[in-house]
Amino acid sequence: MRKYRQVKWKNLPKSLGLTFLFGSGAVLAYEILCLNRRFSSLLSDSALEKERQKGDCYITISQPTVEAEINGVISKFTDVEHLMETLMKGPASLGLDTNPWHLLRILKSELPSHAKEHPKALKTLATTNYNAGLSQQIAQACDFKLSVKLARTKNVNLNLFLRPPAYLLLPSEAIEDALNNILKKIPVTHQQTCATYFFRIAQQITSKHKDDEYYLRWDPDTAGIIHPRNIIQIVELYLQALLQLSTTLECSHLMVQNGLLLILWRIANMFDKEVVLTTLCANIVANISLFPQFHHQIFQSGWLGLLAEFLGSQYASLNLAAGKALVNMDQNHRKYGVYDRSIYLLHPLYEDTEDTRKFDTRQGTMKWDMDVVFVHGLLGGVGWTWRQSDLLGKNADYTDCWPRDWLPADIPNLRILGIDYVTSLSHWKSRCPDDARRSTITWRADQVLLSLKLAGVGRRPVVWIGHSMGGILLKQLLVNASKSSDCELQNLVKNTKALLMLSVPHDGSSVATLNLPARFLLLPSVEVEELRKGSSVLGNLNLEFKNLLSHYPIAVVSVVETKPTMVQPWGIEVKFVEPNSADLLSSGEVHFIPVDHYEICKPLNRKSFIYQRLIKLIVGVREGSPPKSLVQTT
Repeated sequence: MRKYRQVKWKNLPKSLGLTFLFGSGAVLAYEILCLNRRFSSLLSDSALEKERQKGDCYITISQPTVEAEINGVISKFTDVEHLMETLMKGPASLGLDTNPWHLLRILKSELPSHAKEHPKALKTLATTNYNAGLSQQIAQACDFKLSVKLARTKNVNLNLFLRPPAYLLLPSEAIEDALNNILKKIPVTHQQTCATYFFRIAQQITSKHKDDEYYLRWDPDTAGIIHPRNIIQIVELYLQALLQLSTTLECSHLMVQNGLLLILWRIANMFDKEVVLTTLCANIVANISLFPQFHHQIFQSGWLGLLAEFLGSQYASLNLAAGKALVNMDQNHRKYGVYDRSIYLLHPLYEDTEDTRKFDTRQGTMKWDMDVVFVHGLLGGVGWTWRQSDLLGKNADYTDCWPRDWLPADIPNLRILGIDYVTSLSHWKSRCPDDARRSTITWRADQVLLSLKLAGVGRRPVVWIGHSMGGILLKQLLVNASKSSDCELQNLVKNTKALLMLSVPHDGSSVATLNLPARFLLLPSVEVEELRKGSSVLGNLNLEFKNLLSHYPIAVVSVVETKPTMVQPWGIEVKFVEPNSADLLSSGEVHFIPVDHYEICKPLNRKSFIYQRLIKLIVGVREGSPPKSLVQTT
């Protein structure tokens, strides 16, 4: 009888378990592979990367439509007469006057009936204090064009602007290293020597102090980051270099491409108490805003919210830089001019002013009937030259830019501009060695004319105000424009109606006249050399300008200082402009007032003689031809 081998049934469960485990693993791996192939075919890696780079990538929470809300309100009325009476009272009776979705519907509508409601809807949406969550939902619903208008609205709710996504703000490297790496990627031409100069100094300081103490450290006691002592100086130098380069399209493209906008956003938030750094950041963004192809990158990087915040700053330099950037991105305002590095818009900065509502859609121009342009002098600046005098102290009504705050309130329908340029007393004090070549009065005038042309100055009557060296620059640019074959520059001269000269040294200043040893030691700058007494440059300019006045009916009012100026820290009194030098034009009116050289452009209040004389001059030009007593006759 055949013997059968006995099977060991006790090993069967173990075998079945291993078979099930390996089989399940194989099936699971196959399913994962299939799912991966399916999702890869639906969405590529490149698309995901592009989505990650977007600055306004958020989840939108759906809201009930306005129609549904209206139907809900109407359903509460049972009395037809009560319903009709309520409807006649308008949207406010239905609770729609501050409903953000109703306001957004109006603002995005192009219907003529809604266009009339745009100003009120914009102001209501901007200034209503919605909660933070709702505000962010509104921000997601706003496109670039509407966000710019909101940013240019006074007292706007800053929660209506999106910040950059948090993952884009994670610092992968130190601020100074990030700026250094961007600058290394930008080719610098021989015409951009100042950028190279600032870049080189920043690198030298960085490499000199880059030791164990240099890197950022966390202080557990204050729960904050310890920055190196000279980090502000280093960042400022890098930003100065970027500011020089950001005026060209090619360099701006490389900056945006390499993530500079987010780095500037980090700097503005990290050093929010450093006005110099935040102003430099805002000015770089303003330069980039000249090029419309970068507007959406500025929007996506979260800069509109910062610019809206800076527009309300108490510091004129930061306020004006933010206003320039926002106006350059306003599609309606670009139709009649943009503002580059040399020129600032002082008024109207806000969208919701009466002047900005007078846009002629048929002709594409604003219905402002005059441009008023201010030109500061030596060592001045548009952000501080035109402040109110503080001799009587600073009260609640004090302003750090009286042309911006006073003139629009007293004379409507003006566009007010300020020309800005850099000057120095000595080559030792110049910010950049290349300033020597670029500081001649003729070169400056040509550059300013290009800026004025971009801004559309010359298309309407112009009144100029020049202080000290600013009056010299003003004369030179008018002379250069009169010689130009460019029709727009010719119109600039033809539409010049009046000049207000504030202590302008037409024949030079004795302060700028130094003996040979002093000149050898101090190395006076080019602008100081040209302002010295008896300068041939000024002599030739006076002859050409008097000839220009004989051909164009331009009113001239000169105001001359009579008090010496106290120069600090030496405590000596100096007469910057002699009366005969300020009255050399022999044209128009001349007024001598008891103020010094610094205070002549800073009125005490609106009743001051200088301010009232300017008001009278502008009103006289607006009412017709300049008074014959102010115009030189042949």
